Order: sequence, then C-alpha cells, then structure tokens
Amino acid sequence: MKNYPSISIVTTTLNSSLPIFERVLKTLESQSYPKNLIEHIVMDGGSINGTVGLARKYHCEASVHKDLMMKEQNRASLGIQKARGDLIVILQSDNIPTSKNWLREMVQPFIDNKKVFCTFSAYNSYEKDMSATTRYGAFFGAADPVLYFLKKSDKIPLAQKRYDKGEIIGETSGYWLAKFDKETLPTLGDNGTMFRRDIMSKVNKKPKLYVHPDAFVMMLDLGYNTCGVIKNSVIHIIPPNIFHYAKRRVWVKETFYDGWRGNRKYLVFNWRSNKDRLNLIKFIFFSLTFVIPLAESIRGYVKIRDKAWFLHPILCFLMLVSYGSSEIAWFIKKRYF
Repeated sequence: MKNYPSISIVTTTLNSSLPIFERVLKTLESQSYPKNLIEHIVMDGGSINGTVGLARKYHCEASVHKDLMMKEQNRASLGIQKARGDLIVILQSDNIPTSKNWLREMVQPFIDNKKVFCTFSAYNSYEKDMSATTRYGAFFGAADPVLYFLKKSDKIPLAQKRYDKGEIIGETSGYWLAKFDKETLPTLGDNGTMFRRDIMSKVNKKPKLYVHPDAFVMMLDLGYNTCGVIKNSVIHIIPPNIFHYAKRRVWVKETFYDGWRGNRKYLVFNWRSNKDRLNLIKFIFFSLTFVIPLAESIRGYVKIRDKAWFLHPILCFLMLVSYGSSEIAWFIKKRYF
C-alpha cells in the first residue's frame, strides 16, 4: 500500500443527524486505508446541534460558514479547493460506507488505469431496521422514481447483477470500467463519488457557480470520460416521511434547476433528448395508471421479501404530483408575473 494516493474526504453539514453522522465517522475511522493518507474536511453551514463538535471529536478539519448556510454547493466547492489529497471523495453525513475496505476499493481503478478520473459505488445498500424509504432507495438504485425512470441515477437496482449505464469497456472482480458521454452521464458528484483533484481543479474555479453534476459535464468536455463503477455499496439514509422527502426534492428542483434555467450544463431532463422525452412520457403514464410500478414492486418482492418495494407506485404518483405542481407554478410565474 506504499503507492496508494492520498485522499481528502469532503462533507457538507447543517444540523446533521448526530447518531447517523457519528456512524459515518466511525466507519471512516475503521477503514483499512493508511490513516496518514486521509484527511476529512467538514464544511458546516452554521449548525447549532453539536455537528461541528462531533466532527472535531473524530479529528475532522471542520470550518463554519454561516454566510453560506443554505448554499451547500458553494461550501462543497470551497471544501474541494481546500483539499490536499490526490483524490477527493464527497461523502455526506448520511452516507455510510458498507465495509472497512470501502476506500481501498474506491481507489483501485485509479491505480490500475490512468484514464480513470472518477469512481463511485454501483449500489445503494440498507439494513433491515432502516426506514422504508432508505430500503426503497437501495432496491431501485434511487429514492426518486423520476431518476429511476429517466435512467439518470448513478446507481443500479440492488438485485441487478451488471452495470448497464454508459459503455462498459472493461471489468474486473472489483469493478466495471464505464465510458460516458453527455447522453449517458448519470448524476455524479455526491454521495460517495471519488475523483481526481487535479482534474476537478480545472473546472472548480468559481464556488458561487459550482453545482456538482455540471462540474462533471465540464470535465467530460475536457475529455475525461472513464469511470470506475465499484462493485460495492454505500448506505444513503433517506428521510422516513415521504411528504418531507417530496418537499425536499421539489426544493432541489426549484433551487438548482428553475433558478438556473438556460445556464445549467447537466439536465436531469432535457427537452432536446428523444430518450428523455420518451422516458418522461413513460413515467407520467406509469405513475397515473399504477400498473407498471406495482408490477415492478411485485417482481422485486419475489426476489427480496420486503414491503418497502410497495412504496414504488405511491412515490411515483407523489413525485408526479409534486414535480408537476412545481412546474405549473413556475410556468404561471414566468408567464404572468
């Protein structure tokens, strides 16, 4: 392990769940990767519940940015600029690595292939006592069914054996090598995504303009298109209340899409894409009729006996109504105000 690269872990926090965050920190502390090659940078937005103290207890380099309380992406950009590691991994306070070898597995493609600029886990995972929403997000590879139907999540469903996004150009026992273009690039840059610092520094120039999926499009434009998709998982804790979750997803849409229309480089849905239009029509039809989401739930339940599968038709309809209402409100505001 003498030739292993140094790693900077960057986490953005704001009144994080302390039990979950502490579990993340303990898991990182137990990693088999050399401790002298790891730094953990925490960019806090002004927490008042002990988040910063907990981070410092586990020897994180924590700084508070109250002026950027609601600007998580700006804080992430500044954290990336502060990082000194050869590789940077964005790991949030609700992202739990699932083994002590997680960092070693994430790093391996960079060592094997100099063309690799990014790695990420192929799967979300869960534990049986976790919320139904967290389990659902693992089963489908995305907690947001829109991402699932548009095929924009970087993860694949837990029962799926082979990665099917982008062009698979190689495979080892530990990972797939995937090459992406603008049509196939998933939503990368968060929840355990690792990337080369020297390449990210070429596009992360203005923190006020940083949005992580856009940064990956910019790196793609520079010719960096090869990723390692690791055959491991990360647990992404999803809030248990589906209505709060839907509200959060709408906030993300209105903050990072509606307010930037015409200026975003990465689009979860692109009107100019025939594939996106077809997949959106499918999502709307399936959500209104319930048949396909219910069939997918039943098929999944046969493989893994868990009632969380049956959130699928409910969440499909809920997100259709939530996003649809938001889109109508945006149109009315633009047209008449």
